Amino acid sequence: MPLSSSCRPTSLALAGIVTVLAAALAPAPAAARNCGGATPCDCGDTVTTEATLTRDLGPCTGNGLYVKSGVVLDCAGHSVNGSDLRGAWYGISLDLATAGTVRNCRVTAFRRGIRIRGGSGNIVENNEVVLNKYGIDVASAAKASRITGNLIHDHRDEGIHIGTDADGTVVLDNQIWNTKREHIYVLDADDCRIESNLLHASRKAAIYVKNSHRTQVTANVVSDRAIQVRGNSTGNVFTDNDLTGNGYIVDAQLQPDGTWLHPHDNTFAGGSIQNTGYCFRFYGSYDNTATAIATDGECIPITELARGGVVPHGNTVEVVPLP
Repeated sequence: MPLSSSCRPTSLALAGIVTVLAAALAPAPAAARNCGGATPCDCGDTVTTEATLTRDLGPCTGNGLYVKSGVVLDCAGHSVNGSDLRGAWYGISLDLATAGTVRNCRVTAFRRGIRIRGGSGNIVENNEVVLNKYGIDVASAAKASRITGNLIHDHRDEGIHIGTDADGTVVLDNQIWNTKREHIYVLDADDCRIESNLLHASRKAAIYVKNSHRTQVTANVVSDRAIQVRGNSTGNVFTDNDLTGNGYIVDAQLQPDGTWLHPHDNTFAGGSIQNTGYCFRFYGSYDNTATAIATDGECIPITELARGGVVPHGNTVEVVPLP
């Protein structure tokens, strides 16, 4: 006897049955484990002793690898590949680690390629971090991290994000390009050093320093976008940076509570600005000093506008001809 319409399985019900059967028959994913030494690593593992990869990993549907304190992960040029979907949050994570090292890895298709969360003295060196949402993220008050010699490119948000209280972070000798937002973003972090990086083709600021103090920005080569200093940023020093296609912007910023914060007492010395209409723009900022900035004569040395109730004052700019 044919089934009545009330008893006949619907297509939705049949699809559900198929899904359940497929899940039951599919092989279970390998459980995350400790790896390193003689134990090879796979997606989701925690590197607990020195490890050198001998093959590419992934695509990882979850996180890639976790690196513990004092451990060196050397990918030897191999890739840690994500799925670029929810769940693939971090490619390589140094989570509350101290003196961990990640080197020679290619990390791609995660929400954050390499993440340093808390801890101190971790090193990220000589990696290629490409096609993630964020390239390298320094978070949760991680101290004295060192990010050096990396290729960081084609990200959907920021290249390197240095977050709240990630004090003493060093960003040295990296190349960063094709970033949808900022190449290097320093937010509420003090005593950082941004030095000798090659930065080009971002859609926002090349280097963005917000509510940060005593940052040293030295000998970077920047094209297309500005170096921007915002909010309560004071005592930062910018030395011998070469900018082409844009200059410096030092501007007040409106906070969520309706107050304005105004950058002041930042210094700029040496380096050059070329092929742009404006050398320095001071918007609601005051008592900032620039000396011996070489220009090609095309940019207006100083432009000032009131912002957030403050008329700029005490800002000085000295420009000299390019040699």
